[in-house]
Amino acid sequence: MSAKSIFAELRRRKVVQTAAIYGAVAWGVTEVAVTVVEQLFLPQWVATLSVIGFVVGFPVAMFLAWTFDLTSEGLQRTTIASKRGKASIAASMVLLVAGTAGLFFLIKPALQSQGTNPGVISLAPNSIAVLPFDSAGLALDDAYLGDGLSDELRDQLGRVSGLRIAARSSSISARDQRLDALTISTKLGVANLVEGSLRRQGNKLRVSVQLIEGSSGLAIWSEVYERGPNELISVQQAIVEKVASLVLPDSELEIADPATLDATANELMLLARHYDQKVRDRQVRDEKTLLEAVRLYREATEADPESALTHSRLAGALLYLGDIEAAEAPIFKALSLDPNLSEVQNTLGEFYWARGLPDARTAFERAVKLNPNNPDALTNFANLLQLGYEQLEAEVGDLAQLYRRALEFDPLSLARYAALGDFLGKFGRAEEVPPVIERIQELFNDAESYRAIGWLKELIGEVDQAIAWTIRARNLEPGNPDHVEKLAELYASIGDFETALSLETEPGIGLLFRMRRYTDLIDVAEFQMIEVPEDIDVRYLLAFAYQATGQFESAIHILSSTGLPDSVLNDQARSVADIEGLFTLTNALAGLGESETNELAYSLAQWSYNGPWWGDIYWIALYKGCVLAILDRDEEALQLLVRMKETARLPWDPALRDMFCLQRFAGEPDYLDILEHFEERRAELRERLPATLAEFGVKL
Repeated sequence: MSAKSIFAELRRRKVVQTAAIYGAVAWGVTEVAVTVVEQLFLPQWVATLSVIGFVVGFPVAMFLAWTFDLTSEGLQRTTIASKRGKASIAASMVLLVAGTAGLFFLIKPALQSQGTNPGVISLAPNSIAVLPFDSAGLALDDAYLGDGLSDELRDQLGRVSGLRIAARSSSISARDQRLDALTISTKLGVANLVEGSLRRQGNKLRVSVQLIEGSSGLAIWSEVYERGPNELISVQQAIVEKVASLVLPDSELEIADPATLDATANELMLLARHYDQKVRDRQVRDEKTLLEAVRLYREATEADPESALTHSRLAGALLYLGDIEAAEAPIFKALSLDPNLSEVQNTLGEFYWARGLPDARTAFERAVKLNPNNPDALTNFANLLQLGYEQLEAEVGDLAQLYRRALEFDPLSLARYAALGDFLGKFGRAEEVPPVIERIQELFNDAESYRAIGWLKELIGEVDQAIAWTIRARNLEPGNPDHVEKLAELYASIGDFETALSLETEPGIGLLFRMRRYTDLIDVAEFQMIEVPEDIDVRYLLAFAYQATGQFESAIHILSSTGLPDSVLNDQARSVADIEGLFTLTNALAGLGESETNELAYSLAQWSYNGPWWGDIYWIALYKGCVLAILDRDEEALQLLVRMKETARLPWDPALRDMFCLQRFAGEPDYLDILEHFEERRAELRERLPATLAEFGVKL
C-alpha cells in the first residue's frame, strides 16, 4: 500500500481538514486558558489540564472523522471506497496513535519538571515578597504612594521576627518583568506574595491587597480598605498584622511599629523616599533630586521628631550626597531614639565608614545580627571585612558566603551579582566569576548590566570582551559620557593609546594615569583637587604621579592630607584605594632617601609585610614584592614578582613600571621578562579584539 493511497483516503474522509480545525480550536482555547489563569491567579495546573485534554481528545476526534461523515441527514458511517481503503484504516490508525504518543512524550518532561520543581518544594513557608502596588489610577503627583506603601510594608514586615522578606530591588524587578506568581515565587525564593493597588475615589484612597500562595497562584486572603489620605498608616498596620498572622499562624507575634505614626510625616517621608530611591536605583549622583529628598526628610523629622527611621533615612540621603558632616546629627538622633533597628545600625556603619572610623565594623555586624535578612547590611559588612586585614570570626563565616546571603535575599539585584563577582575576581577565585557573568546575562539586559559584565571580564583578564560589552552599553546609552571614558581606559590598558585618545580627546586623570602621562595628570589633578577637594581618589592619583616623577615631598604632603598612614594602620581603610595609597606613601618616603623618612618607610613596609595578606596573586606578588624590595630583600622580591605572570588579571602598567621600589630591578632579566610577558598579553588582546567585536556584532 503506497503512501499516496493512504493520504488520498485521509483527504476523502476529511480527516486532514478535521485535524486542521481541531488544532486551531485547541490553540485558541489554550491561549485563552493561559491568559485567564494568569489574570485570575488560578492554579497553573488549570492551563496544563486544558492542554492534556486536547492532546487526549486528538485521536478520538480523528477516529470520529475517519469513521463518520457529517451529512444533511446527520452523522453517517463512512463507506470504504476500495479494498485499499480497508487496508489503509489500520495504517492510518497506527499513524494517529504514534502521533499522539509523540505529543505526550514532548510534554512529558515539562509536566514532570512542574511536578518535581525543587525550587517550589524548598521554599520557606515564612518567606514573603511585597510587590510594588499599582497606582495607575492616581494623579501624577500621587503616583509615589503605591511604591511608597509597598516599601513601608516590606520594611515593617522585615522587622517582624520570624519573617523572611525579599529585598526591594528584586521585588521591583519582578514587577517590571511582568512575571506570573509561580515564576516570581521561584525566582525570589519566596512562598508568599503580597500585591495590591491604590486608587483615589473622591476624597478617599481605595487600597486593595491580597496575599497569594506563590506555588499555586491562589489568593489566601484579600481585603479592600477605603480610608482618608491621613489614614494610610492604619491601613499599613492592618495589612502587616494580617499578613504576619497568616504566614506565622502559630507564633506569638510582636508586630513592629510603622516608621512614623504621624500622617504628615508619613506623607513627607514617602515622597522623600521616592526621590531618594529614584537616585539610588539609577546609581548616579543626581544632586538636585537628592537635595529635594533631603529637604522632605528634614520636614518629616520636624513633623515627627521621635521617628528613628526618618532621622536615619535623612542621614542616609546626606551620606549618599557626600555631606558627611551634616549626616552626623540625624544619625545619632536616630541612634538615641532606637538603637535596635537594623536600618539605623547600617546607616551608622556607613557614617563611620565614610569618616574612616573603626566603629563601622561593630555597627555593620550589629545590623546583620538585628536583621539577618538585610542585604544592604550584609553587603556593607562584607565590603568592610575585605579591607580589615584580619581573619573573620567563626560565626560570620566566609566572605563569599556573606555576599551570597545578600544575593539570596535580593536575587534579582544586579548590584548584588556585581559585588559577588568583584569579590571572587579580586580574591583569586577567577574560575567562579564566569557563572556569575552568565547569571547576569540571563537576568538583565540593559546598559548597566553590560558595564558590570565588562568590569568582571576585565577583572579576569578578558579585556577584549570587556571592550565589546562596554560598546554595547554605549550603544544603548550613546549620550552617557561614562561609557566613552571607560572605553578609552580599556583601550589604553591594552596599549592602544591612539584609539583611546580618539575616544577621549580631552583625557581625564584615569586615562592619563594608564598612559603614564604624569606631567599632564598633575596639571589636571591639581585643578580638580581645588574644584572637588573631597574626592580622595584624585589625591591618590596625583600623589602617584608625584612619586613616579620623583617629586617625593609633594606626594607625601598630598597623602598626609588623606589621613594616611594612620587610617590604614588603625584598620580604618575605606576602600582598596586607601591601601594602594599606603604603598604610594611608603614608596615616596623611601624615595626621599632621608634617614627619618627611610626609617618610616622601612617601618611601614615591615607592617605591610607582616600583615595577613589577602587577594589574588596580582595583589600579593606586586605589592608584597614591593615592600620586600624596600626592606632590601631583593631576591625574595624578584621571586615573588615573577609569580605575577600567573594572574588572570592584566596589571596596571604604571604600578608595575613606575613604583620607586621596583626601579632597582630595571636591569634584572627576571623583571624585564615580567614586563615583556605582559606586553605580549596586551599585543595578543589587540590582535584578537577585531574578531571579538565581530563576534559580538558591535563596532567602535
